Amino acid sequence: MSEKFVSREQVELLHRRIKFAEQTDASKELYADLLFRKKDHILVVGAGGSYPAAIFAKYALSGQFYCTTDVATPQTAINMIHHNSYDVIIGISYSGKTPDIKATAITALYEGSHFVLITGAQKEVVSDFYDNDKRITIISYYDPLEGTGKERGMISMASTLIPCIVFDDWGERKLIHENQMALFSAQNFVGNLNISKIANCIKKSPIIHVFYEWDTHATAADIESKFTESGVAHVILHEKKNFSHGRYTSLYKQDFALAINLTRYSVGSSSEHKFYRNDYDKVLAEFLENLCNTKDSFYLEFGSACVGPAQWNIEALTKLPYLITSIGEELGIDISKPLKPFPGEATKLYDYKGKF
Repeated sequence: MSEKFVSREQVELLHRRIKFAEQTDASKELYADLLFRKKDHILVVGAGGSYPAAIFAKYALSGQFYCTTDVATPQTAINMIHHNSYDVIIGISYSGKTPDIKATAITALYEGSHFVLITGAQKEVVSDFYDNDKRITIISYYDPLEGTGKERGMISMASTLIPCIVFDDWGERKLIHENQMALFSAQNFVGNLNISKIANCIKKSPIIHVFYEWDTHATAADIESKFTESGVAHVILHEKKNFSHGRYTSLYKQDFALAINLTRYSVGSSSEHKFYRNDYDKVLAEFLENLCNTKDSFYLEFGSACVGPAQWNIEALTKLPYLITSIGEELGIDISKPLKPFPGEATKLYDYKGKF
């Protein structure tokens, strides 16, 4: 490889960028804005790489305010806003200028809901994009030294993780050490994997099966988003118990490269001494591991004994940037720039402002 991939540059900046975001007032401002508002019913909206962060926000908001929280992508969200009464609608946009998030904001204001935008762009720039509407609260974790908020390629490693940090911290600044340690742990986790074997499996059969539950869904969505958008592999998501109703046939009918099991171990256990939180999870893990051995595929677990879903997903989400970047390098793919240049016809779809 003659030059460093953009994706590798991004993962090397993760420690600094996440620490900077935690040291801004973004989380504190979000908490202050929501604290005294009526918030019985909240909708969180994210598109592309921000959608997993929106799912994560559901865990954090529900745990903090004990409120009903829905999650949707923009087109679905617009329809939901017209037919439901939401007190607060939160949009996540790393660049701050996602057209569909702006369309969601316009709909929210029309229906009388308060709109909050979480962004990595400069507050002044985004405010201008939103016509300086005083009814919109803009929460920014902009980093002037690193240009956070300006995409470093098609897929940003920080666009999922940093919004999750903003939602999980709530201005208390107590998680900086924990999150930095999670990043170091993620690097070690990926460093101990046989990346060459995983990449060879993907080269032969670019299909990945991911098994998740309600409290690990944010990580599953991020795996699907990044592997699919980078063009490395097609991802099939399986909610664990629903999988046993017939979706298992896809594992038998098709070759696949990798099965990723998102599992939460019993409290006090570790990956060295696994105690799955229920019998079904244990049986499923044994089934997947045996099947992968039979098919010469790779079985991988993202697991920890974290009690809350927010903490579990932070630890799991930190693993993905290192994993997919390492796999991409083995395959000669810069996952942050899968198509160079980005096709003009696709750009027209992204920027489309008509009715849908």
